[in-house]
Amino acid sequence: MANQAVSTSKMNDINVLTGSVRNGELLREAIEKTAKYVVENGSSFEEKLKGDARFSFVMPGDENYELYQQTLSQERSSRASEDEQAGRREMPKEPYAFCFSNYDENITQRDLEIIKLAAAYCVANESNNYLEKMRHEFANDELLVFLNPDHALNNTFVQFVNQYKQVKNNSLGAPFFEWRKGDYKFQILQRSFQRAEFNVYNKESRAKKDKVLSLQKIQFAAYDWTRFKVVNKVTLPTSDSSDLPAPLDFNQLALKRLEKSDMLSVFDKLEAEEPRKGPKSKKRKLKAAGATRLKMGKTTTDTEDKAELRYIKCPITNKLIPEDKFDKHLQVLLADPHYKAEREKFEAKHRLSNLSSAEVYENIKRVAKASSPST
Repeated sequence: MANQAVSTSKMNDINVLTGSVRNGELLREAIEKTAKYVVENGSSFEEKLKGDARFSFVMPGDENYELYQQTLSQERSSRASEDEQAGRREMPKEPYAFCFSNYDENITQRDLEIIKLAAAYCVANESNNYLEKMRHEFANDELLVFLNPDHALNNTFVQFVNQYKQVKNNSLGAPFFEWRKGDYKFQILQRSFQRAEFNVYNKESRAKKDKVLSLQKIQFAAYDWTRFKVVNKVTLPTSDSSDLPAPLDFNQLALKRLEKSDMLSVFDKLEAEEPRKGPKSKKRKLKAAGATRLKMGKTTTDTEDKAELRYIKCPITNKLIPEDKFDKHLQVLLADPHYKAEREKFEAKHRLSNLSSAEVYENIKRVAKASSPST
């Protein structure tokens, strides 16, 4: 008996047979196709078939209903297994790390060349223990302070020393290959492919994380903020005419330098209050006649200079620094590796890592003003 058209195009693809062939192989094929379409389109597709006598095997009372249910379960299990394997992508193996291009990027090119040159000299004169001699001879040299194990750039210096030792001793290890062998080109291509595959995987992973963060931001923005109680309102000035200093550039502050004199300007201007003056003594000394008149001009000038001289209490060292020298003092603290621990404590205390550059400046300004006594 010829197949009849059904209401949908997917139904037309099912071979529905009646009569003597319903118990044969064609019936099994029809059941398998029906189960496949039901898994793809859901139970609503199955409900459409229940009203058609040609699909009687989807009815619980039919003799082929058990076969249909078994085929349907197998199809669902197979589809779930395929989805699980597709979602569980094997993480590519991380390739060998670059041995001669990994170093701290927060180092100026000039300082990096000095470190590399010193490391090359130490390795070339390794038999003479040249490193210890350099540490002893150049202990007070600002350009070679990285020889000190406690210096922030000493780790970079040690890395270059180890790299040069590998080249000198020809002990390059597993990441390298013997170019004399005929298959070295294939090794290069294979490692290049592995690194490219690993980079693509990392890029996709970061994209998924960024998507999750974006959805979280959307969810946060969807909150009905009108349900909250307004505690206070702050009106920000819209005028840009105020003489404000340039914001901090943390990319420049993060640079590790060898010389303290080669610092960048951090503040163009910093407002500070006058330090508090101690109580004046009510006692007066009797001076000889004319002494006051003779020294009046000098006393007036000294008093004006002292009145104009203002101090700022450093929030890191807790020392009173003259206002005209505070910029230089702060530059040294922010770039000197010896004050690394103090800077980390100050940043952790005031949570500078979570603030923008403008907010960091306002925070330092507020701390400096609050800590500076006025006179």
